Amino acid sequence: MYIKAMFDQGAMPVLERCISFYEQRNRVLANNIANFDTPNYLRRDLPVAEFQAQLAKTIEERAATNPRVFRFEGSANIQPNALGGINAQAIIDQLARDQFLRHDGNNVNIDQEMSELAKNNLLHSAMTQILVKEFKMLSTAISGVVK
Repeated sequence: MYIKAMFDQGAMPVLERCISFYEQRNRVLANNIANFDTPNYLRRDLPVAEFQAQLAKTIEERAATNPRVFRFEGSANIQPNALGGINAQAIIDQLARDQFLRHDGNNVNIDQEMSELAKNNLLHSAMTQILVKEFKMLSTAISGVVK
């Protein structure tokens, strides 16, 4: 019980959810790039705005009620899993005004996908580095030895 409470406070649960989301999004974006020349393939993505809104709501509720409890509740396309991460459902990207549909029915823009993949990788890397720092601080607190 105390171990779970120790990991459910601070930045750790937020970082875990973010890392899980960015890992899944990386797979979806890589799949879009792999299907760049597949006829009738429509671009897919995870609901980034929905995830960010749900995460912000959870953080606000935690701050208002109990800072030791982190309850990430699911939404339409995002559900928490038992391992502390999330399961996000990829959705087919509807054509917007700035998008195009090629003659073969494919709407993947390779430049946009590469840009989104690079941005996603940077976010994943930043969250991972912050989580590593959190574990180092925890290790220092437990051992009492500053490295």
